[in-house]
Amino acid sequence: MTHSPPAEPDKPPSTHTRRRFLIAAGAGIAVTAAGIVLSTVPEDPPLVAPDTSVDPDNPRGLPEYAPVYDRAIRGLEAPLGFTDCAHPTVRSTRDTAGSDRHTVTPIIDRFVIHHTGTTTEQLDFLSHCNKRSSAPTFYLRNDGSVIELIRPGAKPSSTGADWNWRSLAVETLNATGAPEYRVTPAQLEELARMIAWLATFDGSTLDGVPVSFAIDREHVISHRETWSGTECPGPFLQSRLDDIVARAREIYDAS
Repeated sequence: MTHSPPAEPDKPPSTHTRRRFLIAAGAGIAVTAAGIVLSTVPEDPPLVAPDTSVDPDNPRGLPEYAPVYDRAIRGLEAPLGFTDCAHPTVRSTRDTAGSDRHTVTPIIDRFVIHHTGTTTEQLDFLSHCNKRSSAPTFYLRNDGSVIELIRPGAKPSSTGADWNWRSLAVETLNATGAPEYRVTPAQLEELARMIAWLATFDGSTLDGVPVSFAIDREHVISHRETWSGTECPGPFLQSRLDDIVARAREIYDAS
């Protein structure tokens, strides 16, 4: 019968065993220290929902109306479309012209193309009494969408006192900056559609104002063609006015 060997008396742990114990103990301390450090780091701030109170199609909360141009997505009562920008209640009529405000017979016989000169969204700027006193009839974004800022029957604040009374004006948001100030194909197409639309009112009235308008380069002009002091609408759009007019004729004839 085999007997188990007697138990050895207690001995201090070997050097190898002590080393493993110290390593393990050190790791425990490190983990504990890490836990202490982590507990002092503030939690990530709670996620904040985006501000949905600002409507990108009406950033200043202007009064709205059903747009006269049927392709416009909004009609906004921009203050500069009124006789008193600070108290917009009476729309600017088309019966005065020039800095002397002499009397004229209201008419719409020009479509004036402008550009913003920047790629930054401009609807907020155009929706208040801005430093340039600028508010066109239409604002045209890169995707081809249109905001109507001033009713066509009212006088825009865009091209100058000698031209506002007789024109519709469109401010075209640039897709690139200097030197070309390009716009998108969608914008070129929409400009042509707007011109073709205006031509359907020739010989009748638009929003209560008589229209005398043909699709040609006499009636479709750029801002620089009304005033030599500006390069608006930039070289890209200026070089494509003939193409825009030709496309507008195609649209008009097809309709």
